Amino acid sequence: MDLSYNNFTHQSPEQPACQEIQSLNLNLFRSSSGDSNLSEVLPCRNNFKCDRYWHSLHINCGGNDVRVNGSTFEGDGQIGGGAATCHSQDDTNWGFSSSGDFTDDNDEENKRYIATSNSSDLSELYINARIAPLSLTYFGYCLDNRNYMLSLHFAEIQFSNGITFHSLGRRLFDIYIQDKLVERNFDIKAEASGVLKPVARSYNVTVTNHIIEIHFHWAGKGTTALPKRGIYGPLVSAISLNDPNFKPENKKVVPIVVGVVAGLSLIILAFGILG
Repeated sequence: MDLSYNNFTHQSPEQPACQEIQSLNLNLFRSSSGDSNLSEVLPCRNNFKCDRYWHSLHINCGGNDVRVNGSTFEGDGQIGGGAATCHSQDDTNWGFSSSGDFTDDNDEENKRYIATSNSSDLSELYINARIAPLSLTYFGYCLDNRNYMLSLHFAEIQFSNGITFHSLGRRLFDIYIQDKLVERNFDIKAEASGVLKPVARSYNVTVTNHIIEIHFHWAGKGTTALPKRGIYGPLVSAISLNDPNFKPENKKVVPIVVGVVAGLSLIILAFGILG
């Protein structure tokens, strides 16, 4: 059941909807106005406090953990993400919300919305992607409030090149960052000049409430049954968020060896004077 993006009463962990959320497949993302934006994102967690504040975010959407240019993109490929799904976990600072149902794809379970390519021309970051029939939102929380560079990575892996009808599909969707529309009718194939070609879009983003929200929304445009039924809606391969000005603190190295040597010299000098 998808109750996301509504205006209901805030749910506390003691209420039945929160206690049974795992078994109900109930999506409460942004379903109520809580005391803070964080309670809207994580509606069933009371008095949530960040143990630390992060300065980056790297997600391999629909895939496994992968190391790219010194950064580990955490994968969500093992996470179910069909209709009415909201996911977050304790050992990281991000999650996603998926809404909608591919009603015409002859799949009644709709437990896993992940696209996969068998192409050897794509890097591991682009082989898999997370898809959604209507709405897909990735959110990061416990972020330090500052300016960031956000990069969204795409590759159209459900269509093909050539002159057959498999190449006639068109995927159009809108992209919102922090509730602001940044791309209308975004077409991965057109932006990359073909299928199975990576393309990235970068944006300057300011985080002021420790949360970033990237929302992909299908507005009903493009094709819905080429090359087969159920191929439409937003598709994203990876997300990265970095603070270009952040520099980790350097730990000072105490010159213990020098101190030991200096101490030995003093001891030798004292024995020399006593002698």
